[in-house]
Amino acid sequence: MSALPSLSTATLIALESAFDTPARSLTKSRGKNIHRYVSAKMGKRVTVESFLECAACYHFDFEPSIVRFCSQPIRLSYCLNGKTHTYVPDFLVQFDTGDYKLYEVKSDMESSKEEFHCEWEAKVQGAFGIGLDLELVTEEEILNEVIFSNLKLLHRYASRDHLNDFHQTLLATLKPNGTQTARSLGHHLGLSGRKILPILCDLLSRNLLQTNLETPLSLESEFELVCYD
Repeated sequence: MSALPSLSTATLIALESAFDTPARSLTKSRGKNIHRYVSAKMGKRVTVESFLECAACYHFDFEPSIVRFCSQPIRLSYCLNGKTHTYVPDFLVQFDTGDYKLYEVKSDMESSKEEFHCEWEAKVQGAFGIGLDLELVTEEEILNEVIFSNLKLLHRYASRDHLNDFHQTLLATLKPNGTQTARSLGHHLGLSGRKILPILCDLLSRNLLQTNLETPLSLESEFELVCYD
């Protein structure tokens, strides 16, 4: 596919508006399972219409390169079999580069259907026409057991409060000493494993620390500083 066209002023205005006003208002109805995800990053609830979309929010919330995200962002047009249709993607994200991207979340069963692929390509072309990438996120990617479990821990312990003395001491310890295990950090602060892991998860959620989320978080997990002033 060729380079994306530049975003028009009207599209940029619509994208900015999407973070406050969704293109579709989700309400409970028969066959719909409405979820309200409390976002640490956005500081508000994000309303979605499936468990899978709610699970995707954990990934958006704790991906360091994503500055902000919202659901049901904009209504776009696409052509299929000679007819024009409208469509609202599941999510809009903005990255730290300033770039925007649309995402659609589908179960493995839905995305494997033959009729889905023709319609999907038409939707991708519709998004491309206004200067946006539209990307499919599948159930397999979202519900990776280990990563999803770790992200839920980050969400559980994420706080919007100011850094406390334990946070400050832990970060000050990592600054000169480099990578440390949770066990060694707990020992340095005089904290048990039950107390040190929530602090580490909170700092991970703030993007002040980093670790390998592809293995279960434990006392043997290694943590390193991302940025701290």
